[in-house]
Amino acid sequence: MARPSKMRGISRIDSSNTHGWYVRVYANGGVFCSKLFSDRIFGGKEEALKAAFKYRDHNQEVADKYKRDGRNPRRRPLYTKAPKNNTTGHVGVNEVQAELNGRKVHYFQATWSENGTPHSKKFYVSKNRSREKALRQAIACRKEMEKLVMKKYKAYVKEVERKERERLKRMNKEKI
Repeated sequence: MARPSKMRGISRIDSSNTHGWYVRVYANGGVFCSKLFSDRIFGGKEEALKAAFKYRDHNQEVADKYKRDGRNPRRRPLYTKAPKNNTTGHVGVNEVQAELNGRKVHYFQATWSENGTPHSKKFYVSKNRSREKALRQAIACRKEMEKLVMKKYKAYVKEVERKERERLKRMNKEKI
């Protein structure tokens, strides 16, 4: 039988030595935090339940903020240092020479990540496009995408900070 949404994550414990409400907050497929609200410490069942609700609601908000599908706003969205095996000397741009279906292919690839999803664009070396031109285009593409991603990232951080300020204001009003 499904637990009513009001009591989600809250269960009653009445054993020989323990009486109270046990709260579990779930995130990322496991328990994010848990706590027992004892009837004796909080002055009765109702008071302990009120404290349990407040604890659960606050910590569920915190857990939702750091869920896997979201991201930590302090983590930068782009790499700023090239790996040791980078031969182009530019972060997010690599050279590929491979054989595909018996045909040799040579291209430069610009890579970046948006919201945790990797993206790339290839610039092939051909009769019409020299190696240097393909490299320049890949570098320009990467720089353009860096600007776009950083603009989105800054807007995201601003929104997260605004929501956090609003949440703190609400919590301060509740204390008064």
